[in-house]
Amino acid sequence: MKGMAELLRSGATMLSRSCPECSSPLFQLKSGEIWCANCQRRVVIVPEGEEATAEAGLELESLERALVKKISAMEGTLATEDTPAKLKEVAEVLDALLASLERLRRVRKG
Repeated sequence: MKGMAELLRSGATMLSRSCPECSSPLFQLKSGEIWCANCQRRVVIVPEGEEATAEAGLELESLERALVKKISAMEGTLATEDTPAKLKEVAEVLDALLASLERLRRVRKG
């Protein structure tokens, strides 16, 4: 409670929203920053609808990293393989991975 009183005395405004971690009231500081007096940390409020977009962006980022990892692994296999049939198989997998990566990057750009 002392922290909340200090925030109010310093000119912060108590908001109608509560902290997602501790459910304590949030305060908007003069700087515009949203603050939780109980957790003693900044809180970022994401407008409704944008949350799903942010989560999807993180999932696409993770998928891109996985594709790049697989492409790197296949590059090593391609370098050491001598059998024509196996080389063809590796090349087909690489082609599919690269096409997927290209499509993913187009989706991320919007």
